[in-house]
Amino acid sequence: MSDNTPGTQASGGSRLRCNECGSEAIVTTAGGSSLTCCGVPLEITFAGS
Repeated sequence: MSDNTPGTQASGGSRLRCNECGSEAIVTTAGGSSLTCCGVPLEITFAGS
């Protein structure tokens, strides 16, 4: 089963942002798990390599 939650599609170098509080994260090693903040998935704002 594939998880299509936004944070699971991030590759290394991607930048993610929480639309609730504005926190940002940069993916250094993609692992396939969903990243969340404030109870919601992070949105990919810059797709890495």
